[in-house]
Amino acid sequence: MRKKNVLRIIILALIIIWMLAIFKFSNQNGEDSSDLSRKVASIMIVGEKMELIEPYIRKIAHLLEYAVGGILFLAMFLTYEMSDRKRMIGSLIIGMEYAALDEIHQLFIDGRAGQVKDVLIDTIGVAIGICFLMICYKIRQKRKDGV
Repeated sequence: MRKKNVLRIIILALIIIWMLAIFKFSNQNGEDSSDLSRKVASIMIVGEKMELIEPYIRKIAHLLEYAVGGILFLAMFLTYEMSDRKRMIGSLIIGMEYAALDEIHQLFIDGRAGQVKDVLIDTIGVAIGICFLMICYKIRQKRKDGV
């Protein structure tokens, strides 16, 4: 098996694992999801301010978990011959579509609500992941080319 095919299989497996993790988090009812956010918030801050920080922790978690998705989608596209623009746009579209599907899924979970603003936050996370990996990729290319 060619090296690129093995790499594609590994990246695809990581994408599937990432998608399953997102699905698992989204499948939590509203109370369980809030409890998890509160636990993370309580590690960072104690007292009345914890209630203020919890919503931000949730949004930062959305951003970070989707940044991982952006990295994974772009990593898959990097194994194919195409322009960087197509790679980045393709990765962004897939990430945005998955974010929208995730929010639709949440409409069917007790205590959860699918929100357009979460799709936007998730898409920003995907874009951050794409930008991070593309910068790393370009740096690696320049070093490889001896520039």
